Amino acid sequence: MSGTVTIGGVDVDIDDPCAVLTELRKAEIIVAAGESVSMSRFGDEEVRFSAGSSRALSDLIARYEALCDRKCGRRRRFAKGVRWR
Repeated sequence: MSGTVTIGGVDVDIDDPCAVLTELRKAEIIVAAGESVSMSRFGDEEVRFSAGSSRALSDLIARYEALCDRKCGRRRRFAKGVRWR
């Protein structure tokens, strides 16, 4: 993918998942506070988030958290070590 995304009126590089994550979290706060509807553009597509689509917004945040962690080298899951005696 390449290009920019407009989230809440801010243009964000779609190839930077951490920047997208930051703007999605801002949109989540706006929706949770009952403020205005947040709009996002992905190329030709336009998505509007409101109180009715907070689940979809939460799913996107979880997805971009994982992508950001992967980009930064952070691990979200760890294997449990086992020792045999």
